Amino acid sequence: MINLDKSAELDEQESVFHKKLKLKLKEGGKEGRITFLKDYLDYLIKNNKTIPPDFPTFVREIMGLDDRAGFIHIRIWHEKSELVEFAINRNYEHRVEHYD
Repeated sequence: MINLDKSAELDEQESVFHKKLKLKLKEGGKEGRITFLKDYLDYLIKNNKTIPPDFPTFVREIMGLDDRAGFIHIRIWHEKSELVEFAINRNYEHRVEHYD
C-alpha cells in the first residue's frame, strides 16, 4: 500500500518524539513526588492497567526530578500517553509541550 499523504506521515513521526508532560504536583518537594507515584500506581491497579516493566526506572527518574514552580517535566512518547490519561483522570494540572 502506498500512502500519498506525506503530511500525515510527518505528523505521526513528529508526534512520537520530543514531548514532555509538565505536571503540577499536588504537594511540593520529595513528598509531592512520592504522592504522585502512589497516585499513579493506584490508577494503574484500579484501572487494571499493566504495570510497565520499567516502572522501577520510572520511579528513580521521578524521584530525581526537580520541580520547577511545582511542576515536574516527564519525557513522553506521544500526547496519548498513559501518563497524560492519568493526569486527566486524576485532575492534575498539566500540559504537553515539545522539547526545544
